[in-house]
Amino acid sequence: MINIILFLYAAFIVILFFYSFHPFILIYRHFKFNKKRPRRRRRKLTTLPNVTIQLPIYNEKYVIRRLLKCITSMDYPTKNLEIQVIDDSDDNTTSIVAKLVKQYQKDNYDIKHIRRGSRAGFKAGALQYGLERAKGDYIAIFDADFVPPSNFLKELLPEFGERNIGGVQARWGHLNSDYSFLTKSQAIGLDNHFLMEQRLRSQANWFINFNGTCGLWLKRAIIDAGGWHDDTLAEDLDLSYRVQLRGWIIKFRDDVVVPGELPHNAYSYRIQQNRWAKGTIQVARKLLSQVLKSKLKPIAKYEAFVHLTCHINFFAMLGLAVFSLPIVYFKIEGMVPNSYYIFLSFFTVSAFGYPFVYYLSQRQAYRDYYRKIPYIIGVVAYSMGLSISNTNAIIEGWFHKKHVFTRTPKYGDSKKTYRPETKSIIPFLEVLLGIYVLVNLIYVIANLQIILVPFLLLYSLGFLSLGLSSIKDDILSLRTQEVLCSRENS
Repeated sequence: MINIILFLYAAFIVILFFYSFHPFILIYRHFKFNKKRPRRRRRKLTTLPNVTIQLPIYNEKYVIRRLLKCITSMDYPTKNLEIQVIDDSDDNTTSIVAKLVKQYQKDNYDIKHIRRGSRAGFKAGALQYGLERAKGDYIAIFDADFVPPSNFLKELLPEFGERNIGGVQARWGHLNSDYSFLTKSQAIGLDNHFLMEQRLRSQANWFINFNGTCGLWLKRAIIDAGGWHDDTLAEDLDLSYRVQLRGWIIKFRDDVVVPGELPHNAYSYRIQQNRWAKGTIQVARKLLSQVLKSKLKPIAKYEAFVHLTCHINFFAMLGLAVFSLPIVYFKIEGMVPNSYYIFLSFFTVSAFGYPFVYYLSQRQAYRDYYRKIPYIIGVVAYSMGLSISNTNAIIEGWFHKKHVFTRTPKYGDSKKTYRPETKSIIPFLEVLLGIYVLVNLIYVIANLQIILVPFLLLYSLGFLSLGLSSIKDDILSLRTQEVLCSRENS
């Protein structure tokens, strides 16, 4: 049994090392190719093409007014602009949208309220339904929780003047990053994705992804790649890879920022991250073999492999947490040769890659970046805390073909507490594992194994924070519902 535990623990370490090598590639490219970034040539539109803006929504009553106000304020001729509100809602969002659309139609906007009659295909099905009816040569897509700037179309459309450009992705900003420790940490993680991963991959002409919103597509490129498919939960990533496998290029614009709402509680955050984890591994199952068989350069294939399989990290992180106590016990009791631990220590250098790229993304984006550095701890801790739920998500994504799209709740200026319709045992498992790691932390401190303290402290912080926050939100939401019911009955 001891040998099995030692083997598994070493395997998890090696897996994390493999994926943690990737940040060092980004760091290398950042310093080598971005010492003197050339000023972007400002292109001007010589013609104003027809553009269709698609707004796929589902139960977005708190943010739909804000979204439509932004879309109808676009600095673009209304005669060249079509707006599709593709509404799959089953609450009073539909009546709100109907009234707003009628008002904007009176103001001479070409805006349509599209009801499919079902949620078949979820977001992918809605976008494909709208695509088949779209009049524009270009398709802009915005989720309900984003606030696009008025110059969005005029900034991104000129990029299509280059050959084979099939899509352009803008950078996400954050509307509520200062709301809590959780949102501040999320903002750093997303900044890293856009300012390091997306930007550097785009500069190197490696595959990048449309992020589901805040992007502009050439309609012809979508059709050439086969349109939107609904067989994964990451329809945006799926389409991105199919488009690029057909020879089209997706560009990234880090200077065009579209602010969006971050999940402000643990349940919403977990829903979002689970969907991304499950969807990404589904796309890997579907397209990774095509990527590896393609004529891409080896480094581009490596990047694509890491991109599509990176959530395996969570499986390895969970394994390290589960086996942390016996591994420490073996060391303290002298049951395993020191050579084993010396071997493992060589792989720990990889732990510094991700925090450093997080730092670089903050330094690049903000003048007061030094104020945000402490929240890098949160990015790492919450990633560890997600290891239970995301491991479950990747297992389901790889082995189960059926899936249900669960939207991330959005609230705009309201601060509602989300309570899931179905109970989950995962928050309780997170609390139990957090306590388990905390006990291990005390054991480590008592035996003066100080080098392991930061590692175990982050694990316990991540598990306990997500688990306890979820349970607390559930209790508060239940109490709120009971109060509302008692008021109605009285």
